Amino acid sequence: MEPFEPFDLFKGDSEDVDHTLLLDADEYLPVEDVVDDAGHIANGHFWTAVARYLISQHQPALASTIEFDPEAGTFAAYGDRDSLIELHALPAVTDPDIIATLIDAAGNDLFT
Repeated sequence: MEPFEPFDLFKGDSEDVDHTLLLDADEYLPVEDVVDDAGHIANGHFWTAVARYLISQHQPALASTIEFDPEAGTFAAYGDRDSLIELHALPAVTDPDIIATLIDAAGNDLFT
């Protein structure tokens, strides 16, 4: 299976869930200082906003194939395996420069 660090990709355990992509937002990520400096909290809701923004900018077709269920400490996305792999391939979580550019570019649109 492909490396998904810092995410985990799981096969779904029900008929309704094909696969799940999880990120433990309580774990330290190398972008946390940048996120904090921008006035955000790198929790599950923040990463869901980032995922939705990245999808809207780079892979709009994914919007209809992925569902999100964030919690404070967890980013969770559900969908078919291929869609979640495409989502995972979108940049942001591990590169401070990329997340800083994304936050700047998204501005107030990040959470709308």
